[in-house]
Amino acid sequence: MCVEDAKFNFALARAAIVDASNFGYRIARDVLSSFGFRDITGFESANQAVAKLALMPVDLVLCDPFPKVEESYAMLRRLREPRFGETSLAPIIIMTGSVSIDIVEGAKACRADYVIAKPYSPQTLLERIIWAANHVGRRDAPTAPHVELATAESHEIVELW
Repeated sequence: MCVEDAKFNFALARAAIVDASNFGYRIARDVLSSFGFRDITGFESANQAVAKLALMPVDLVLCDPFPKVEESYAMLRRLREPRFGETSLAPIIIMTGSVSIDIVEGAKACRADYVIAKPYSPQTLLERIIWAANHVGRRDAPTAPHVELATAESHEIVELW
């Protein structure tokens, strides 16, 4: 996808960033701001995020699941529940410095839209946001599109959706 020539208006979009690292949060916030997002809320923990997001719908969720991976995945599964209204349909992108098969499988299990590795480029993040927004129906698809990831340690293949 080529996004260099495209124009996007994210001024009215609401974004949530869940990242225990203040540095990671600031980078994600600055990147989203450069895209035109103005309403960006940050959370240091998954528990803090789920409590606030129950009252405040968002259009995009960026989450670094570390250091409490299971707590973060539980939050993301809860956000997909219909009682969260608009937020349940929002693209969820997991951003992590440690991408493994377990992270990818966990992301798929909690119905996240994409996993990207830190450090990421702004263009990569924008492409993933646009892809996720245009493919809302993919997260419940019984089969994944043909995209494969082979790990360096083994020849095991993980399907990305």
